[in-house]
Amino acid sequence: MKKINLLALMMALSIILSCKKNSSSSGDGGNPTKPDETAYKPNTIIYGSNKYVRFEVGDANSPIILASPHDGTITPSTMPFRDNPDAVTVRDLYVTDLVEEIASAFYAKTGIHPHVIVNDVARERMEPNRSLEEAYHKSEAANALWREYHGFLKSARDMVAKNVGKGLFLDMHGHGHTKKRVEVGYIVSRSNLNASDATLNGVANTSSIYQLSTTSAYSFSQLIRGDYAFGTLLANEGIPAVPSKTDPTPNDDDYFNGGYCTLTYGSRNGGTVSAIQLETHGTDLRNNATQRKASGIKIADAIIKYMKNHYGLLLDK
Repeated sequence: MKKINLLALMMALSIILSCKKNSSSSGDGGNPTKPDETAYKPNTIIYGSNKYVRFEVGDANSPIILASPHDGTITPSTMPFRDNPDAVTVRDLYVTDLVEEIASAFYAKTGIHPHVIVNDVARERMEPNRSLEEAYHKSEAANALWREYHGFLKSARDMVAKNVGKGLFLDMHGHGHTKKRVEVGYIVSRSNLNASDATLNGVANTSSIYQLSTTSAYSFSQLIRGDYAFGTLLANEGIPAVPSKTDPTPNDDDYFNGGYCTLTYGSRNGGTVSAIQLETHGTDLRNNATQRKASGIKIADAIIKYMKNHYGLLLDK
């Protein structure tokens, strides 16, 4: 009997060890790598491997997340060039600096540090704003970094939901289109944005601000191009934007309606944190330090007004 029990114990230990080995394997699909949240102390910086990505943890009561995925310049030798013909590799120049200016201005005006996530690796090596299957990475090192970046995004979203109950994620990008205006993306198709208000009101559930549309006093079309739409608030600060009250539809012009991160970490599929992608132009907005500082203040003002009008937050400032 003792021999049988000993054999059974050895088999059980073998199974346990095997399971542990399998659980640490790299074949985990697109699941983000989520670090231990006990390390997320307000106003600290959490780094990923080799400090390639970072999470600037904001205040516990911050409802705002800012991210810069495409302004990196580091080219690790462990991450070969993404040479697939469908891989976009262009850098969003100075967007990280713009994000830091927005965060600084937001803090100066509210006393609250927003959460900031930054990728410092060149887009030609790692693509954070596509699904892992569509990133066309050439190495597991790039896949691992992708998971770290998304682990930070998920953790920031979860912190906002837990600590504040609701919030807004702004995914920051840069475009080189002819028209110098910010393209405000809600994961709403161009055809629906070009349609009537009645049609637009019928597609709220397809957008990255779906949860907000269920609680706001404004109709969905008003949230997109009304008096207090994010694009309108930007325009009121002197930053042209589409869609907005003065520029309500993209028509046939170049326009980005939002990417993978806006879709994944917005409220289209549930949750209380909505998301907006801001595709910024360079001229007069972010091409030099003076422009970035001025634009950071204006965008921060727009964020604050948006949160006051639609979330009932930041009312004491």
